[in-house]
Formats: sequence, structure tokens, C-alpha cells
Amino acid sequence: MKSKRKKNIFKIGLLLVCSIGMIPGLWAQTDSVEVKPIYFEPLTDGTTQFYFDEHYFLVDKFCQFKSIERVGKYNISIKSFDGPFTDYNNDGKVILTGNYAQGKKEGVFTAYFGNGQVKWTTTFKDGKAEGISRYNYPDGLPMLEILYKEEGAFVQNYWDTRRRQRVTDGNGKYDFSVKAEGYNEYGYAFTNYQGNIKSGKPDGNWNIFLVYPKSEQDYAGYERFEEGVFKGGYDEINGLPYKNGSRIQVGPSLFFLQAEDMVSKNCTIDENQDFSMFITKKLEAAFAIYDARELLTGPAKLKIKADVTKTGSLRDLEMVEGLPEKEGDKIITNALKGISYWIPSYAENDYINDTFDITVDVMVDDESGRLRFYNLQIHREKGI
Repeated sequence: MKSKRKKNIFKIGLLLVCSIGMIPGLWAQTDSVEVKPIYFEPLTDGTTQFYFDEHYFLVDKFCQFKSIERVGKYNISIKSFDGPFTDYNNDGKVILTGNYAQGKKEGVFTAYFGNGQVKWTTTFKDGKAEGISRYNYPDGLPMLEILYKEEGAFVQNYWDTRRRQRVTDGNGKYDFSVKAEGYNEYGYAFTNYQGNIKSGKPDGNWNIFLVYPKSEQDYAGYERFEEGVFKGGYDEINGLPYKNGSRIQVGPSLFFLQAEDMVSKNCTIDENQDFSMFITKKLEAAFAIYDARELLTGPAKLKIKADVTKTGSLRDLEMVEGLPEKEGDKIITNALKGISYWIPSYAENDYINDTFDITVDVMVDDESGRLRFYNLQIHREKGI
């Protein structure tokens, strides 16, 4: 696979994921040293205004990653939305309307592009999609129609980017790219899926490609289906087969569903781009073959210093506080050195060399014997 680096110019920020389960009350600005984030505010008409990023994670009202404002009712007793709501972008334009009945999606949900064209429409009953969902291109022309029945979702019609109909009445060829979200160390912008649709379901061999900003592609693997049933796949990137479920995504991502979980993120680039989560998973994968009970007997907090260049390369790494067993520190060091691209710090309108102070909590899972890493935080000494 080609070695590629992410070139996107990231904005200011740093992110820590935390679940808030239910809304305990309004966070408010105070005169104390600690300023708590404002994730939502009550309005005079009995509704509440919520602040989300583009993936519907709650963010602070004043965070530069805030992309969506929702106005609707939230029922504390059932810990869910209840009644009609409207979502707006930062320009005040409507981007989604819908309705909840006692916490379940009910009726027609309609999403809009920034230019006012309808992006998609889906009808829900008792929280589940039913009938035909229609997706459009920004010019208003049709892109995809999916039929929802009790047996599942079926691709009915599909038009490619040249507006040619490629799937008709559940049969034809499908070639669709889904935007890559969050951090990936290879720098691809989309994942492309290609294969045949038969009776509304994937059929035969499907190929998967990684698509880069200049439309270059790398082959990423394949999956095989028989009469719509997933039979197995092969991950070309990691050189491994898999049978635990299809990874193919049919249709665009619907991030609005994330709003129902009421999960918040702090206003930082590492969490916004899921870089902190990526490092966490990288560390856990490094210990996957070990019985960690020999490395750690109780919870611990690790402290690591990483010198990162303005081009995203790791220049130096120091374990300030590691595991009791030094063999474990070697595994951690090797895992972090294996990351090909680090999101560099930004200051004074340019990327800079910087030192990252990384802290992460770790414990042993009693059942599996594996190490579990959590609450990973990155503090950048000079930039953001």
C-alpha cells in the first residue's frame, strides 16, 4: 500500500469523549477559574437549544467545531427527545426536521443541503425506518432509493455521479464512495465500494478501495455475498481475512442518530478528529496477544512525552511514567513509533514542531486478561 500523509489543515481544538447519560442540568459560564462548557440552553417557549459538532456530538456553544444547533423538546423522564425538532447550521439555515414520540423517531424526517435542496427523506414508525428512503445530489437530482421492510433494507434504485441510473428495481451495478470520517494514518478521503446488486442486496464479489484527495486509489480488499448473505471478506491493508460481518456501507452516513446518545466532546483537535481514540485502539491492539495480568496488577496512569515535527513525524518518544514491568513499556513504545502520521500542532497560521504530553489510564480486564486503555488526553505544549 502507498504511504500517504494527511494534508488537511486542521482548525483549533482538543477533544475528550464523555458520556452524559441524561441531562442533569445546564452547564453555565461562571466567574470561577474553571469555565464549564455550555452544551445546551433552555428557551422561553419550553424547548431546549442543543449544540452539536458535524457528527452530532455535543460541544460547547463557543467551540469552533460547533456546526449544528437543534431546537426541540427533551423529556427528562425518558431521557430522550420528545416532539418536533429543527436543526440549523451555523448560517441559520435549516438542515434537518423531524419528530420524536416518547423517545422514538416518528413520521417524516427531511434533511437539506446548505443550498436548500432536499438531501434525503425517510419515514419512521415506532423508531424504525419504513417504506422508501430517498437520497439526492446537491442539485436535487436523485442519487439513491432504499426500501425498508421487516426483512431489512433493499437497494431499489441508484444513480451514479454522472446521473446515470445503474441500479433499477433492485438490480444492477453499485459504485459508491463514502467520506472517511475522523483520523486515519494513511490520509485517504473516501472509501469506495463496488459490486452487483441483485434483488436489492449485494451479490457476488465486492471490491473495496481507498480513495485519496487527488482521486488516486489503493485496493483495500474484497467481500463475497451469496443471495445477499455475507460469506466473508479479506482486509488487504492488514493482510487478514474476516467473517464477523460485512464492512460495506450502502448509502451515506446518517450522523443525526448520534444525537440520541447525548455524548459530549471537549473542544480539541485530537478528539474531534478521533486521534485520541485511534491511539487508544493502537495501544490495546499491541497487547492483544498478551495476558496482561503479568504486566499490571491494578489501575495505573501512564505519562508519555512525544516530540512531533510540523510535518507530522514522530521525532522522539519518552516514557515518563510507564508500567511496572518494563517489557510492557517496550510494547507501548513500539506501538506509538508505528504511527506513521501524527496531527501536528498549529500556531501563528502555520504548523510547528511541538511536544505532546500524553496521559492515559490503564487497567486489566478481569475476564479477558487484556489491558484496557481509557481517558487518553493530549496536551500540546506550544500549539493547538
